[in-house]
This record gives sequence, C-alpha cells and structure tokens, in this order.
Amino acid sequence: MNTVETYGETIVAKQPEGAASRFGAVAGFVALTALTAIVATALGSLKYGVLNLLGLIAGLIVLYLLVMAFPQLRANWAYLRPRLNKWHLIWYGVYVSALVFEIRTLASYRESILDGWSILRLGPEFLIGVYMLYCLGTGRVKWVSSLFKGIPGVLAVYCIFCAITTAWSVFGTWTLFKSVEYMMDVSVIAAILCVVSDAEDYKVLLDWTWTIFTIELVWCVVQLAIWPSQALDDGRLKGVIPLTAFNAVGSYGAVIATVALCRLLAATPQALERSWYVSLFLFGCVLTVMSQTRNAMAGLATAIVVILIMSKRATGIVLIGLAVAGTLFTALGQVLDTFIRRGQSEDAFMTMSGRLVWWHYAWIFFKEKPWSGVGAYAGGKFAVLKALNVNAGSTHSDYIELLVGSGVFGTLLFSIAVLWTLVLLFKLWRNPSLTRQERLISMECFCVMLVLFIHSFFNVELTWHAPMFFLVCMGWAEFMRRKQKKVQQQLVQQSLRGPIHRTSEIIFSES
Repeated sequence: MNTVETYGETIVAKQPEGAASRFGAVAGFVALTALTAIVATALGSLKYGVLNLLGLIAGLIVLYLLVMAFPQLRANWAYLRPRLNKWHLIWYGVYVSALVFEIRTLASYRESILDGWSILRLGPEFLIGVYMLYCLGTGRVKWVSSLFKGIPGVLAVYCIFCAITTAWSVFGTWTLFKSVEYMMDVSVIAAILCVVSDAEDYKVLLDWTWTIFTIELVWCVVQLAIWPSQALDDGRLKGVIPLTAFNAVGSYGAVIATVALCRLLAATPQALERSWYVSLFLFGCVLTVMSQTRNAMAGLATAIVVILIMSKRATGIVLIGLAVAGTLFTALGQVLDTFIRRGQSEDAFMTMSGRLVWWHYAWIFFKEKPWSGVGAYAGGKFAVLKALNVNAGSTHSDYIELLVGSGVFGTLLFSIAVLWTLVLLFKLWRNPSLTRQERLISMECFCVMLVLFIHSFFNVELTWHAPMFFLVCMGWAEFMRRKQKKVQQQLVQQSLRGPIHRTSEIIFSES
C-alpha cells in the first residue's frame, strides 16, 4: 500500500482500477488456458483422442452460445420460479429417487435387496407415498379415480398385473417392489392431472422436467474437468456421480434437442429466445454425439425430419439431404462409419453390442411362459442375464423385458398405453380447433415420444422407474383427452336442454 503527503495529511494512494482489471483478466485467461490444456491432454490420451478434442471444442462453442443467451435463461427462470408449487417438488422427488450411485451385482441383490444407496433413494419415495396417502385420506386430491381413467388406467392395470406375477416370479420380492414403484410414478402424474387447470399450468410441468434433465447434462459436462478419464470412459460421455449411463446421456440430449427445435420453430424471428433455443439445440446434439448412443442419434434424426416435414420447412429438408449426401459420398462417410462402429469388431457390431445374444436367450425363457412371463422386472435381470453370467441392469430393450417378465398380457397392456399416447398426441398436433399453444405442446410431446419410442427398442426407456419423459408426455395427452371429453359432454347437455326449453316455451305460449 502506498502513502503520500498532501498538505500535511497522509492519504492512501489507490491502485488504478484499469491495472487491477487488466491483472484480473490476465490471471483468469492464464487459469482458463491451463485448465483447458490439462483437460485437452487428458482427453487426447484416451480412446478416440482426436474426436474427444473435437467434442471438447464443440462443447466450448455451445457454452459460449449459452453465455450469449444468458439473458433469456434468466427470463425463463423468472417465468418458471413463481409458478412452481409442491407438486413440482414431488415430481423432483420422483427424479431423485431414480438416481443411481453404484452398480450392484446379482449376488448382492440376492443377499439384500437394499443397501445404503438404495435406502437413500427410498427416502423420497417414502415421503411421496405418505403424502399421496394423506391426500387420499383427506380427500384433498382424489387421485385414485384419476388413476383408473384413460391412459393412466391402462398403466395402472398393467402395474397390478405385474404385481400379480410376484406369485411365480424368479425373484418375487424384486417384482413386487418394482411394480409398486412404477405404480407410484403413474399415481403421481394422475394426481397432477387432478390439480392442473389449463395448458399454461401443464406447460410449467413440462418446462420443469426439461430443466431438471438439462441441469443433469450440464453436470455431466462439468465432470469432464473433474474426472476426465471416468467421465469419458471408452471415448463416450457419461456421468460419474451420480451414475448417468452413456445411453441415458444420449437419450437426455436427444430429448432436449428435440424440445429446443420444436420451440425454435415456434419462436418469432425477432424474439431473443431464438438464441437460447439454438444454443440448447446444439447442446443436446453435441451431447448425444459425445455419448455415441446410436439409437438415440437415430431417434433424434427421425424427430428432426418429422418436425421439418410436418412444419413444411422445405429449406431444412433440402439442407439435411445435401448434408447426408455429402457425408455418404465423400471421405466423411468412412469417418462416420468408424464413429458409428465405436471401434467394435464386426461380430460385436452385427450383434448390436451383444444384444442379439441376450434377446435370443430371453426368447427361450419367453417360450416357457409366453402368457404370464417369469416375473415382471425380474425376468431379464434375474433369469436371462443370470443364465448368461452378465452383470447388467437389463436386457436393453423395453419390449424384451416386457415379454420375458410379464408375457403377452403385460406387453399388450403396456403397448396399448404407448400407442394410445402416440396416436393421441399426433391427432392433437394436427387438430386446427385447438389453440396455438395446445398444438405446439402436442407437437413437442409427440416428437419427444417419437425419440423415446425408437430408443425403447434398444434400451429400457419406458418401463423402469422413473420414466419421467414418458409420463409427462402421456399426462399431456390424457389432460387434453379429458378436456375434450368434458367439452363434448357440455355440448351434448346443451343440445339436450335446447329442445326441452323450446318445447316448454311453445306450451306456455299456447296456453
């Protein structure tokens, strides 16, 4: 600190602000450069070193775009925050209860179905269950009647059948637990349908859901700087704490990119939110590619094409066609082929990373009990994979899990719910009598369901706790179905009252 004498008084000489700011900028630049060099060196030494670095560069570009769109982020949060209520907290509790912190062996499940991390996950489920019972007992939210109507009703019957399979399941305790768990998920969305009043209310739930998973994806990217070798294991992006699998990162990224594209097309050219949705779309695409989840990339590509075709965006379709042609018929085609194969051998690639072997054994178990299955949620994990001596969470297909676990009956019930949701959402999207907001939300939910539907053939996406993307889209379809049914009933009542009133007026006039 410097002091100077001025007219007999000692004062402190202040450091020029410009110098201080320049020093801070230089220090920040040096620190950022050092961190980038360390991360780049670590990523370059891993599998697909060059592709890792390209992914890092793409990620930095997207982060830069997100910073540019930060004002819109603040505006979105300012819109969302005052509209959140206890049901959004409950919905977040469902998300927390599905987080994974460790991969357990089949033997450990046999010894004890619960461990320390499982008990931590059960906490939110217990609190949610208690509150749901409180609402039922006091009559504040009559969610049971809502649960057994429409699409939720089909899922509820499916859960009841799954619970019944406990009687002959290869692991009855696990079947009962997972069946009750899934029933709780459906019950929560059924209860939310009781309290949501209009489309704007439901849009808040959708925004909240997309926000939760976007934050998880951002955290996965942050973990690249903390645990680069673990977060980019085998050249594919995943989450370390909590465990966010490669396929989950790809699925989340594809969903977020799809939502962003739907809203981008709906935004006006002058709207500031366009920069936000462009950034979000690129962010989702980059993470889907970094996860190298092939079925998620296929789902995202399908959703993009459907959105552009149905929205009559000829320019986008032409650009996609040119990009595909330029890739397939140039040297980039070989690069793409190498990337898609992920360094796998011909045998591993043709068997879809071993899935066909698992599904072959699953078919053998299915033929033993084709109608009832060998136990819902337990057939794939504790029958098929145990026979193969493979420690995996599932057989990597919703429909294989359904067939081997709950047989034809369970598969039929669940398929009805999924197809009903898809058909209803598409009809709502193309219904000109709805408001612009209702049609846009329907388009968004249909395209998300399209991504999930494609992904579900190769991974467990819809049937295991907690399928929040599926349930929130199904909930919108059911909300609109009930709304339209209520309007139709009112019209019928008005048409029935009309002749009666006219008849009475004629009688009184004659008298």
